[in-house]
Amino acid sequence: MNKISFNEGWLFEKLEDKPLELIDGNEIVSFKENVNLPHTFYKKDEYYRGLARYSKKLMVDSKWRHLFLDILAADQHALVFADDVKIMEHKGGYSRFRCEIPASLYKDKKEVDLKIYVTNKLDSEISPLTGDFTVFGGLNRGVNILYTENESYFDPTYYGTDGVIVRTSTDGKSGQVDLEIHAKTEIGDTFLAELKDSSGENVAIAFSNNETSLSLKIDNPKLWNAKGEANLYTVETSILRADKEIDKLVIRTGFRKIGIDANKGLFLNDKAFRIKGVSKHQDVGDKYSAVSDDDIKRDFDLIDEIGANSIRLSHYQHSSYTYDCADERGYLVWAEIPMLKMTDNKNLLDNAKEQLKELILQNIHHPSIYCWGIQNEIGMFNDKDFMYEDLLKSRKLVKDLDSSRLVTAANLYTVKFKSKLNQTTDMIGYNVYFGWYYGKMHDYDRFLDKFHAECPQLPIGVSEYGVDANVSLHSSNPVVKDYSEEYQALYHENVYRIFETKPYLWGSYVWNMFDFSSAIRKEAGLEKINAKGLVSFNRDIKKDAFYYYKAKWSEEKFLHICQKRFEKRAEEYIDIKVYTNLDSAYLILNDKEISSANNNGNGTIIFEKIRLENKESFIKVVSGNYVDSAKFIKVEKEEKSYRLEDNEAGTSVKNWFIEDDLIKEGYYSIKDCVGDLIDNGETKDILNNYIPDILNMITTNEDFPRGLALQSVINRAKPKNLDINKFNGELNRIKAEY
Repeated sequence: MNKISFNEGWLFEKLEDKPLELIDGNEIVSFKENVNLPHTFYKKDEYYRGLARYSKKLMVDSKWRHLFLDILAADQHALVFADDVKIMEHKGGYSRFRCEIPASLYKDKKEVDLKIYVTNKLDSEISPLTGDFTVFGGLNRGVNILYTENESYFDPTYYGTDGVIVRTSTDGKSGQVDLEIHAKTEIGDTFLAELKDSSGENVAIAFSNNETSLSLKIDNPKLWNAKGEANLYTVETSILRADKEIDKLVIRTGFRKIGIDANKGLFLNDKAFRIKGVSKHQDVGDKYSAVSDDDIKRDFDLIDEIGANSIRLSHYQHSSYTYDCADERGYLVWAEIPMLKMTDNKNLLDNAKEQLKELILQNIHHPSIYCWGIQNEIGMFNDKDFMYEDLLKSRKLVKDLDSSRLVTAANLYTVKFKSKLNQTTDMIGYNVYFGWYYGKMHDYDRFLDKFHAECPQLPIGVSEYGVDANVSLHSSNPVVKDYSEEYQALYHENVYRIFETKPYLWGSYVWNMFDFSSAIRKEAGLEKINAKGLVSFNRDIKKDAFYYYKAKWSEEKFLHICQKRFEKRAEEYIDIKVYTNLDSAYLILNDKEISSANNNGNGTIIFEKIRLENKESFIKVVSGNYVDSAKFIKVEKEEKSYRLEDNEAGTSVKNWFIEDDLIKEGYYSIKDCVGDLIDNGETKDILNNYIPDILNMITTNEDFPRGLALQSVINRAKPKNLDINKFNGELNRIKAEY
C-alpha cells in the first residue's frame, strides 16, 4: 500500500446546522477559509459546536487500482463524499478510519471532488456525552491518500487497521506472535511473515497459502521492559505472487507480561512495577487539538524529564504517534475510550463498543499499553444495574479481542466500595480530590485503607488527583482554593507521601501533566482552562510541583528553588524551599553563605527564616556542582496581583470538613451522593427542609449528575444561612440502605 500526505490546501466551510442524514453534498456555505490539516475549528472566544465541511480535489493517477481515504480522526461525527456520492459515515472523534473511493467515481477522470462533513454537536448516541475537556471539532490529525496498483492488498478498511492484527505473548523463555490477516487476494497469492529484532536480523519466518492467520515463535525474546529496556521487534508481512512482492506491511511490537495482585500491585515481566504516572490530554496551547508530531515529542521530553514511568492517555484514543513514542521511550500506557456518561440508549452503548473495538484493534501491537479503560466516572450520573451489565459486555469484548491485557476503569470517589461498578474490571482506579473539592489532604489515608479493607480482592490505585494552580497567584500561607502555585506544591508533597505508604496500591496518576482546554471552565482567574497541570498549557512554564515529582522520580540530579515567581515579599523573614534529589545543600544570600540543610526524604530541603534585605535579595542554593538561583524583592505591602479579588480561598475546608465523630458509619451524611439521598424518602424530606432550592434544581434536571457528593453540590450552590453541622446531624439519624 502506498501513502501520500493529503493535508495541504483544503477549503474549510461552516454550514447551517442540520442532521447529517439530510446532507446531500451541496449545502449552502456561510463561511469559507483556506486551511491546512491538521485543523480544528475551535477558538477560545468562539466555542463552535456545529456542522462544517472540508473539501479538496484529488488528482487521480490512471495506474491506481484501489484508492482509499485515510482519515486519522474526525471530531466527532463525519460523512465522506466523493463527487457528491456518500461513501462513508463514522461516529467517534478519536479513532482512525478509512474508506475506499469506488473506481467507478474516478475511472477515466483526472480528479475527484472530496468532501468531508464533520460535526461536533452533542449527540446522545456518540460518546462522550460530557466531560471536563473540550470537544474541539475538525480534522485534527490530518488525512492521507492510500492507493495500490495491484488487485491484492492488505485491507486498510478493517476497523481502521492496516489489515494485519498483531498479538504477542511470552512466558519469559519463549515468545509468540500471532497474526490475524485481513486482505484482498487472488488465487495463487501467499503470505509471508518475518520477525526481525532491533538490529534488523531475521529471527523467525512463516508462510501461508490460504490461511488468514500465521504464528511466529522465538526462544529467549528480549523483553520490552519499560524504561529499563524498551526492546522492540518488527513484523514484516507480505503478499506474494510467484515470489513477487505485491504488498507489504511493517508493524513494530514487543514481548512482555502483565500481571496484577490486590495486595502487591502491578507486575511487569514478573517483577513488581509501581506506577508513577501522569495523565495527559491531546491539546497544546493555541493549536488546541490540531497538534504536530513535534508537539507530542516535546510532551514526551517533559515527561522524560519528570521521571514518570506511566501515562494515562485520557479520556479517549490518542494518535498513533503517541503510542509509538510510548513504545520507544518505555512508558506503560493506560488507554481508554470516552465513556464518561452512560445512558440506557442502545445506540450509545453500541457506539462505545465500536470505539472500544477500534481502539484495541488499531493499537493492540503496542507493548506499552498494559490496560484498556472502559469507562471514566460514569457513576457521577448514576449507579444502575444496566450500567453494570453493559460494562460486563465491554469487558467480554476486550477479553475476546485481547486476553493479554488488563481491563480497567476509573470511578468517582463517591462510588460505593462494593458497588457493582467496581466488579467489572481486573483493576480499578479512583479519581479522588480530598483537599481540593472536599475534605482535607490527609483524608486519602483513611479512604484508601478503608477501600482495601472492604474490597481486599480488588487491585486499586489512584487514577486522578490534583489541584488547579495559576502561576500568577501566590501565597506565603497557601490554603485550598486560593489557586496559588504554593498550594498546588504543598498538596502534592502531602498527598503523594501518603500514597507511598500503601504497598497494596498499583500506583497513581497525577491529574494532570499539562494544563488543558475545558470550554466549560472559568476558574482560578482563567477562562476555558483546567489548570491542574504541572506544566502550563503552552508548555512554557514548569510549575513548582513539576519539580517535586522530578525530585521523587528522576535520576537526573538537580536543584530547584521554589516560589521564584512569588518575587515580591512583604515579610521580613521567609523560608526558602528547594526541591531536589540531592542529599544536602547550602544557601548563599547576597554572596554570603548563610546556612546548610538536609533533604527531608520527601524531595525537599527547607532553609528556615531567611531574612530579606531592604531592597533585593539574591539567593543561591548550592550542592556540589549543582546550583540554582532566585531573586526576591522586599515590599511594604502584600502584592495584590498575587491574589484573586473576591476569592473564597479556604472556604472549602471551612464549610465541608466534618469531624469523623459526626460521620456515623452505616448512616447517611452530606458525603453521600445526591442520588442515594433523593431515593430515600426520609433523607429527601431532610433535604427539602434544609435546601429546598437545591433539591428542586436536582429533581427538575434529568441531566443532573446524581453521583456527585451532596457536599460538592452545596459547595457550588453556596446556600445562605445553612447550618451544615445541624443539617449533617439530621442525615446521621437515618440508617443507610446501600
